[in-house]
Amino acid sequence: MNGPDLATFCEEINGGTSIGDTLLGQFINLAKGIIEQQRPWVILRSTDTSKTVQATNVSQWNVGIDLSGIARFNRFDDSDEGCAIKLFDGNQTFLKYKQVPFQRRLEHIQRPGTFTYDENAEQLYLNGNNPFAGTLYIDHIKDSEDIDISDQNSTWAFPSWSHALLGFYAVGIYKGGVDFDDINARMAPDNRAQSAAILAQLEKWDNEKVLQAQQGVDPYDRQQDGFRANAIHINE
Repeated sequence: MNGPDLATFCEEINGGTSIGDTLLGQFINLAKGIIEQQRPWVILRSTDTSKTVQATNVSQWNVGIDLSGIARFNRFDDSDEGCAIKLFDGNQTFLKYKQVPFQRRLEHIQRPGTFTYDENAEQLYLNGNNPFAGTLYIDHIKDSEDIDISDQNSTWAFPSWSHALLGFYAVGIYKGGVDFDDINARMAPDNRAQSAAILAQLEKWDNEKVLQAQQGVDPYDRQQDGFRANAIHINE
């Protein structure tokens, strides 16, 4: 559903009564945000490759790398063995980095393969020296774009069959907090059940995407499979 279709859907499940555009838009995007924060959905995973570093023989712990330009950055994606960042030389060599607390950065300034992140300033710091020059592959979770209920080109990044979930959430928030009545009291259990069923199916869909990506490359899964040939991973 695009933005106007979603607004119409909300009006229909609200018994044909419209909800103010500003209020409805806020409720729909609130619902979207709540759902997206529940897990690191595969569809919201992304990798930024716009940052490069040079080889150094001293620690870069206090040389910030600005991440403010990464659109809709939500948080790092450390689903790859806890490593959200890789330094890649463009050929066969890469180094993985794990995150350590920014408040404890002084303890790790000489520890290669780790990084800290200043959330307030949106600055990334690599600890230890960079053994080679290369591109940073920064795995992260994005927030999807806000839904504009007046824009026919505005839609949710998730599959269309799940978009009704936003309507059930938004109207539920409205009816429960703004316009509660006896009819809503009778309909609320069924609406909650529909929402739960859609959310459960979304989670199943996401789980299957995760498993699909892992099963074909697990070196313990099939004898002929393994990690990329000739790759040098220098931070086991």
